[in-house]
Amino acid sequence: MEGWIEVLRTQVGEPSDNITSQYFDANQNLIWIGSSSGYTSSFLSHPSPFQLYPYTRFCSTTQNASSTPVIQLLNNKDGILSLLHNNLNFNNRTGMCRLSLNSSYFDSSSLTLLPQLFKTLSCMSLNHTTTNEVIIGSSLSLLKVDLNKPQILSHFDYQGSLSHINHQSKFLTLGKTQGTIDLFDPKSNEIIKSFIGHNGFLADLDVLGLGGSIYPMRVSSIYPSKTVSSSMLGQMSYSNNTMGLNGGNFAANDVIIDPLINIFDVRMMRSLAPIPFPFGANWVKFHPKLPNILVVASSSGEIEFVDMYDQLNIHLYQADLGRLATTPSSTVEEFTPSSLSNLQISSNGEFIAFNDSKATVHLWSQGNNTTTDFVNFPSAVIQPNMVMPSSFNSVSIESDDPLLAVGMPYYKDSLLSNFASDLTFTKEMAKLPAAIDDELVEEFQNHQQLSLSSVGPFISYDKSIYGSPYLASKYERGHLKDGLAAPKFISGTSVDGKGGAGAGAGAVGRGIKGNLEEEVFQYKPEETSKTSPTPLVAPSCYNRLEIKYSKFGVEDFDFNYYNLSGYNRLSGLENHLDNSYINPLLQLYRYSPAFYNLVTGSLLSEWLPNSNDFITTNNPQGSSVLLEMGYLFDMMYKAQGKNVRVTNFSQVLLENHMFTQQGLLNANEGKNLSSWQLRNLIINFNKFLLLQLQEDHLNQHPGLNLPLDIFGIQYEIEIKGYGGDCNVYDKIYNTQLSLDLMTPPPNNNGIPSKKFMPLGNMLPKYGSTVSTAAVATSVASLPTSSGFTLASRKNHNLLTYLEYTLNQHRSIPCRVHNLIHEIEMKSSVAKLPPLLCINLDMDNKEMKLIHGFKKWLVPEFYVNYSTTNKRIHLKPMVTQFNQDNIKYELLGYVCEIHRSDGSGSNLVSFVKVNEKWFLFNDFLVIPIPDEEVFNLTYRWKRPTIVVYHNTENNQMSSQFNHLTSQCKFDDSILYRDHFAGTIRESYKKEYELLTRSEAPTFGSLVAIDAEFVMLKPEKLEVKCNGSKQLIRPKLTSLARVSVLRGDNVEKQGVPFIDDYVVHKTKIYNYLTNFSGIEENDLDLIKSLKNLVTLQTAYRRLWLLLNMGCVFVGHGLYNDFRTINLQVPSSQIKDTAEFFYLSEYKRRLGLKFLAYVLLQEKVQTGNHDSIEDARTALMLYKKYLELVGTGTLESTLNRIYMEGQHLRFKVPDQ
Repeated sequence: MEGWIEVLRTQVGEPSDNITSQYFDANQNLIWIGSSSGYTSSFLSHPSPFQLYPYTRFCSTTQNASSTPVIQLLNNKDGILSLLHNNLNFNNRTGMCRLSLNSSYFDSSSLTLLPQLFKTLSCMSLNHTTTNEVIIGSSLSLLKVDLNKPQILSHFDYQGSLSHINHQSKFLTLGKTQGTIDLFDPKSNEIIKSFIGHNGFLADLDVLGLGGSIYPMRVSSIYPSKTVSSSMLGQMSYSNNTMGLNGGNFAANDVIIDPLINIFDVRMMRSLAPIPFPFGANWVKFHPKLPNILVVASSSGEIEFVDMYDQLNIHLYQADLGRLATTPSSTVEEFTPSSLSNLQISSNGEFIAFNDSKATVHLWSQGNNTTTDFVNFPSAVIQPNMVMPSSFNSVSIESDDPLLAVGMPYYKDSLLSNFASDLTFTKEMAKLPAAIDDELVEEFQNHQQLSLSSVGPFISYDKSIYGSPYLASKYERGHLKDGLAAPKFISGTSVDGKGGAGAGAGAVGRGIKGNLEEEVFQYKPEETSKTSPTPLVAPSCYNRLEIKYSKFGVEDFDFNYYNLSGYNRLSGLENHLDNSYINPLLQLYRYSPAFYNLVTGSLLSEWLPNSNDFITTNNPQGSSVLLEMGYLFDMMYKAQGKNVRVTNFSQVLLENHMFTQQGLLNANEGKNLSSWQLRNLIINFNKFLLLQLQEDHLNQHPGLNLPLDIFGIQYEIEIKGYGGDCNVYDKIYNTQLSLDLMTPPPNNNGIPSKKFMPLGNMLPKYGSTVSTAAVATSVASLPTSSGFTLASRKNHNLLTYLEYTLNQHRSIPCRVHNLIHEIEMKSSVAKLPPLLCINLDMDNKEMKLIHGFKKWLVPEFYVNYSTTNKRIHLKPMVTQFNQDNIKYELLGYVCEIHRSDGSGSNLVSFVKVNEKWFLFNDFLVIPIPDEEVFNLTYRWKRPTIVVYHNTENNQMSSQFNHLTSQCKFDDSILYRDHFAGTIRESYKKEYELLTRSEAPTFGSLVAIDAEFVMLKPEKLEVKCNGSKQLIRPKLTSLARVSVLRGDNVEKQGVPFIDDYVVHKTKIYNYLTNFSGIEENDLDLIKSLKNLVTLQTAYRRLWLLLNMGCVFVGHGLYNDFRTINLQVPSSQIKDTAEFFYLSEYKRRLGLKFLAYVLLQEKVQTGNHDSIEDARTALMLYKKYLELVGTGTLESTLNRIYMEGQHLRFKVPDQ
């Protein structure tokens, strides 16, 4: 048995489609392959050059084949038998199915356990008496079926879970799963002899007996009957990338392989001396031509030819399992771990075959072998009949013959040009190729700098991050999914509320439990595939959402459908605005009591800068980031579950010089950013936000620094020289507002560490898949000096990183003295703030290891300050009460959702509200289980900003101090003018300021109307049929607002607010016909009117809202939406709603209602907000009158009838 070498290696399928069975054909030069996907393939040997060419391929079951691997193949003179767990298939060698048996094929009355038996099939063999009878073993019993009479099923009187069947002479050799081997006589239906083979699961079994007939897996020679087996101690289990019970390799870390091969003499009914195999025998076969030779193989690739009677005569070989098969398109070979399985020997003994876990078949033979046949006398293989196409007379390009003379070939199917109506290609399908991941480029550059000649200039493809490169999504006929896949428009609801997708059919009608079953609310990822240990695709609830616009405008979009916060009434934030990537961070800070009270508490006092310098150089809105965030948070509370826009806050950011200089502006929701760019953007914005809030608070409240008290991290740096020769000593105290998490180095012995050190320095590097077992094995192999053990790895979590970041100790060169020496520098945090904000900018390598830790993110921890060594110690729990331990709980975190399908990344946030976790994805708000929040094993889930808050801090309130009418506001702006820039004394006022005696109270009636200018036009998509679809609505801004006295007093209808708002940004359209605003009316220099800043106008309305005033107007939804004012429905009296009948599906305009009800003509020229507000007030009074007299319904019907006659237009005369 000398000189065996590998003669051929070929990949027969996708690496993800594992080979589960293999078999040499006993009649033809074919080798059969069974796959984990349920397909059987055959490959034909070709002599020159020696190659395996695909011959046939077919599905081995008529049922779903994706989850039923082929566990065994068997030769028959008329074809090939393939066994699955629930099916027996018989095909001829060309692939045609002759028979397919499953539980539904037989009469269930013949055998009561038949359905269960045919779901647990495990092995098969041919009966020794005839080649038409197949013996089938299962986990419960033993069956026999005749291929000529398949409807008849016989049942042997045998019970036990079988893993192997073979036969010699007249007996069946049955291998049980627990290691016992039974000799069974099928004629007498009884067990002849039982051998105690092993105390574990049988890995393989082979039989060599007397005679020369074809046996199920061997051609036997003349030799006394023997049975050989190998087993495994302990319970049998398989790793994720093995082939299950189909003869796959075994997980070495879960079982112990028996080093002995047991041999039994069946004729004498006794056991022989075992053969040692220290590598652990997974496969064992008798040589068909040399009966004294055994071929033994292990899963790690050791192959041994051993003489049973001269065990010193052995020949050991090592199979190369790491090198991929070279294909014509690729000559690059790459080493990755693999395992040997499915060892087989050809019937002539000239070839052995096995496969690895990458769907590659290895053929071995002796070096002096000249034959390429698998059998001694192979029969001919049927080849397909090739029909040569008939020749046609060619027509030259220069010929004058018409092209119509060229005939068309005959065809039955539709031509490719005959597109179906659902095969139209839209802009969603015409996307540019996804940009290369920046982190991948950086990793490649670092790789090149290392110049590792052993690895080469290429880096391996990471399937755990980017998915399988060989899988393409199947095209589905029909319209494309838009990410929402759910009801979107309220207009789709019928009048009775039974059809469509309104709020009644969504959040209210079915409830939270019903809505969570919808696709858009799914938070459970798809089941793990065979090629990846964790799901690669994020669930639907993490997708980037799109607001759709119908012909009725954004008011028709059903935002309530996507809010499942229930009684908590948590508000979502709209996207489709500039800088909407900040939405998750705003939601996170919104539900921190300390942060919320800080920003909303700043609104109690007044800060209204209005100088020319401030408006020109700082902020045209006359506001600050602190104030606008306070207004925004207050509106999010008052919205009570309704969606909120961040327009005003975003506009203040756009006017901030630091914001634009740091490159924090993003105008397309982060769609043009890579995963790395998006993470850096939100982290940099977080740092900017905290710093800007501190600066704004100092400007507005000199002497106070509440932001520093809330999220200021106080630390000290101590520098001192070594020994007596260096007297350098200094202490530096400073404060930072957020913490950049640092990665611990291999040890803390003074080695300088840089920010965000690669995690590979702390733990060994891994391949594309990092399993928990692999991490444990690698960590256990670390040297003791590294400070990491297996026990510490199990507890490895955020606290390891955090404690290292809080306590730094390193040595730096001394620059004070001429002597070359080092000085010691210690950096330690002296005090943690009530609100601890942690930035996590981890690269792919670091995140890959973090994904391997199931409990990396801790829900709480305790802080202990050590006075002896001035270090902060963090503990996940305390065993006994200690007043020095300060408890921090996780408030929430911003998370980047990485999309491997090229659709870009998305930012969401997980926030704990009222002891319950919620997911915020713009306007989607759903409850989410705790285990999903803390599960960071998903490759697409990357925490970016984590916030903990001190639950035991007495200085900071743990309750939200919401602003209500009972709060003491500085409302002086309601009783005085506060113009921006220069005051125009010549301008005639059209309003009369309120006096203190007229101060509004709860329930005071005021009439309001606002006018707007357009900053950006709407975006339309024109389709091929000429229709238009709104993609983005126009962006408008408040230009003028007028508020009138509405109560039945002497000055009813007299305005007390008439503000023109200054604008510094470019105005796209003044909308003069609708707004009455002329060019230059809002210009700080050229305007002839007295202007105010946006915050001045907004604060006046905000004060009226908090005082409890009731607003009367016409079409107030769009006005308040644009102003960013969330007014409760109890404080709105909208005449557009009062004079509306839903069955007509048309709302009446203010001009038409005034003409019909008040007999007045308004809006004859440009619109005037004072006139419109006064008209709305009169219509409301008329409404109260009609309700009082009980004639409202009849009046409405008359109005609509008259409107139809006049086409709802006011006559010119």
